[in-house]
Amino acid sequence: MILTRLQLYQFRNYAAQTLDLGRNANLVLGSNGQGKTNLLEAVTMLATSRSPRAGRDAELITWDATEGRVWGEVVRERQPNIELEVRLSAEEGKRVLVNKSPLPRVVDLIGQINLVTFWVEDIEIVRGDPSQRRRFLNTEISQVSPQYCYQLAGYRRVLEQRNRLLKQLASRGTSSGGSLTVWNQQLVAYGAPIIERRREFLSRLQAPATQAHSGLTDDAERLELVYLPSFELGDSVHERYAEQLEHGVDEEIRRGVTLFGPHRDDVRFLLNGRDARVYGSLGQQRSVALSLRMAELKLVREMIDEEPILVMDDIFAELDRQRMERLMERVLPGRQSLTVTTEAARLPSGGLESAKRFTVTAGVIHEDRAGEAEEVVL
Repeated sequence: MILTRLQLYQFRNYAAQTLDLGRNANLVLGSNGQGKTNLLEAVTMLATSRSPRAGRDAELITWDATEGRVWGEVVRERQPNIELEVRLSAEEGKRVLVNKSPLPRVVDLIGQINLVTFWVEDIEIVRGDPSQRRRFLNTEISQVSPQYCYQLAGYRRVLEQRNRLLKQLASRGTSSGGSLTVWNQQLVAYGAPIIERRREFLSRLQAPATQAHSGLTDDAERLELVYLPSFELGDSVHERYAEQLEHGVDEEIRRGVTLFGPHRDDVRFLLNGRDARVYGSLGQQRSVALSLRMAELKLVREMIDEEPILVMDDIFAELDRQRMERLMERVLPGRQSLTVTTEAARLPSGGLESAKRFTVTAGVIHEDRAGEAEEVVL
């Protein structure tokens, strides 16, 4: 899977930019605030339809502009080549197109291409609150299973309606949960498959994550992923979820909120049996986050039978030389990558000698001639 061409129009600080990418490693150099991460944000939108950073789509449109656009041309091994486009409008909202044809729903874009992204903020998956870990699961599973996206959207709609009813029951002081029956059935119908997919995904991620972490730490630490659902799972998630909602109805009415379901899930990362979020050092937490992304690369490759595109934000300032070299040796070969950084001198040579190099300055990108990149003052 290769993103051959990327076009940005009125996106963040890019007025109009076309970028022809190499089939293997691509390296973008630039000082802080020039648009490196904005570029990766645009690529991510083509895969997930959403920005990993912006709270509102309107924030993505260039200041004083009313419309923005991200377009990409993708070569795929197992499916026909494809053109993807995300159009942003301050008045009409967001639209997505595939091969110039509008899709009925924005979420239909998800799964057309597959990315694995390494962000500086990935450490929050380990040390942040449970919503960060749920977001990690949702983003990664959605890319390989579009059906998961629909289930997630349906679950959120039902959850909102059920919580509204619980608040009404709480305000009336009633202990009757009979009116929740229909919402319970729908919550289970959407929620149980989400729980099952999360459990399956983490189970499959375990082995490559353990292997990746052993490589990063010279076998000094064993990484274990533990799924923490909001209720004890049995052989049938549907049955157990329905039973839990029935048994917990009085407490939910008293508190006016749904207490059980995938919106309450969490994941624990254990290093030699100890919780990395509580007991791990900053360096250990970064290593766990890197191991997750490295494992994700391998797992996505197995699930879609094609190499995903690798996207790497400027994570290198956070890594020591040894971990950086091990990381690059394991993730760069054999796939297209797009890496951004402020300092080319910090990067290990392995895998980047033949990289196609670019420099970005104030939202303008140009391809570097041979030898030019080393002379760039950043």
